[in-house]
Amino acid sequence: MRLTESDLKFVVETVATKRRDHDHIVSLVREKDDLLEPMLEDPKLAERLINELEVLVRISPYLMFTVLLRRVRRDLAGQSFVLERDARGKRIPVFAAAQAGQLLGDPPLREYLIEMLCSFVRTNIAVLYRQEGRGWQKRKFSDMDMDDMMALCRLVESELKPRFYKRIADIALFLTGIYPDHASSFVRCPRSQDWRVVPDYEREGRRFYTLAARETGPPGPAPVFEQLAEKFTLAREALNLLSDRYLKPLRARYFDEPTG
Repeated sequence: MRLTESDLKFVVETVATKRRDHDHIVSLVREKDDLLEPMLEDPKLAERLINELEVLVRISPYLMFTVLLRRVRRDLAGQSFVLERDARGKRIPVFAAAQAGQLLGDPPLREYLIEMLCSFVRTNIAVLYRQEGRGWQKRKFSDMDMDDMMALCRLVESELKPRFYKRIADIALFLTGIYPDHASSFVRCPRSQDWRVVPDYEREGRRFYTLAARETGPPGPAPVFEQLAEKFTLAREALNLLSDRYLKPLRARYFDEPTG
């Protein structure tokens, strides 16, 4: 786990409430995942994230998603269904909560989802110049745009393509998981006349996770890619719950304009 020093202090002071030697405890648990794991399961961590406004400026996105995905796993264990959106955005109950919770119970897959969510905290833009005839063509590429990543994947050398397979699949999972309202309606692709809906994202996500799983080198890990290709819908439903129950309220508290 890549917890910062501030993350460790937050975890220790939140969990070890009956101790005052927090610095000593931090030194004991630093780089010891076997000691940190049970601490990260403590429900007091999620409660502070949800209820204390100043917390998010103290901790890293990695710790935030680590804590919240564990909370989502516990939530799923206590309910029988998740709410699925159809092509028109209407919510319908799907009795897959237990399976989605089991998916988050797999440590390598959960760790991958944490890292994936962190990778979307900032959007990266690159500019590529290509010579065409006597002139040069300029094009911007965003690592948040599936069509950009597909186009760039076609241009790069074969040894670099697996990284783009991974990113394309991650974009599909992120958009349908964290922004389901956007992905549940018809969305015009910015660089074409095509339209894309949730099944399209799912199809591309499964396809590119499968392509990434076939590679023997980076970006790995192949078993996680295979699981996500097979259980894309369950992973998306788990992220839907994360978004609806925790991320939306946090965004509203921090970024919505006050009324009145």
